[in-house]
Amino acid sequence: MSSGDAWGTHALRMRRVRDRLHESRLDALLVGHLPNIRWLSGFTGSSAFLLVEPGSATLVTDFRYRTQVDEELADGISVTIAESDLFGAVARCLEDGGTGPRVGFEDHHLTIRDRRALGEACGAVMWEPAGRIVGDLRSAKDDEEIEAISRAVRVAETALSEVEAQISEGVSESELAAELVYRLRLAGSASMPFDPIVASGPRSALPHAQPSERRMRVGDLLLLDFGARVDAYCSDMTRMFVLGPPAEWQVEIYSVVREAVRRATEAAAPGIAARDVDRAARTVIADAGFGERFGHGTGHGVGIEVHEQPSVNARSRETLQAGNVVTIEPAVYLPGRGGVRLENMVVIGDAGATVLNRFPLDLKQL
Repeated sequence: MSSGDAWGTHALRMRRVRDRLHESRLDALLVGHLPNIRWLSGFTGSSAFLLVEPGSATLVTDFRYRTQVDEELADGISVTIAESDLFGAVARCLEDGGTGPRVGFEDHHLTIRDRRALGEACGAVMWEPAGRIVGDLRSAKDDEEIEAISRAVRVAETALSEVEAQISEGVSESELAAELVYRLRLAGSASMPFDPIVASGPRSALPHAQPSERRMRVGDLLLLDFGARVDAYCSDMTRMFVLGPPAEWQVEIYSVVREAVRRATEAAAPGIAARDVDRAARTVIADAGFGERFGHGTGHGVGIEVHEQPSVNARSRETLQAGNVVTIEPAVYLPGRGGVRLENMVVIGDAGATVLNRFPLDLKQL
């Protein structure tokens, strides 16, 4: 995407936020969640607020980014460099702009301490919790975002195909994790969306296992959960391997989880409640007698963040819409024995879900 296209995209996003402000009867929105700021403005720094008003937008940051804002910031956004603290600079922007009293803030992201500091700095402002205005808009990806996510999927799969040759008896989880990070960076990942999960043998039953010094043994299941980041967008996938011939119980739970992936993928479509997609996967696992061994949600949105809206779990109140990119990752965990989790990424289109992954879901014997 050219710089001109990017600026046009940011302008469109800003207009959509302003429409939401009008609907919410807010005079302005203070955006403090950095991924939201990046999505709206292009700014990638680690310290900022973005004040969005009906006729203007101002990025407030500190002196470290004085040059960076010139390189990154979209057209139509002014810059204020805070002399001391960001909160005082936000207060001056509100005073100088004559903003109305009702200003929304991102209550899902602002800490209690920061909310208190804003209240002290901006005494005349009535701060209103604004919910997930920007997050709701971010959840439906445009074509450029889907293309970036697809490239991140390709990078992750390239790395996995290279790491697969390193999986053998005697190799430790930590060694495989290091090799995976190395291959991800070589393949084009700008950074890691999260630390890879590498879990073997009985440790594959730990949903968020940290790589250990445990070494692979014949008969082990191996779970690899990892992702890449390309042009700011993430991927997230999980694949399973077995060292030597698989045991019957390993084949059994693998078959159950794979069927759960299929059913959930078939269920995912625009207008479908996210909890119904979760139910489709959970029913397969429960009917097989493993209902109590699947304790987390079936998936989550992926974009600039590796976990974002919509949530695909039993408690979700969200409805899938075209442009959502979500994971489908059911699992069965048997403590003390091992577990299976499979994870694909799908994009929701008018006709249903399209799988972005190409790496096979087969239980690969090594």
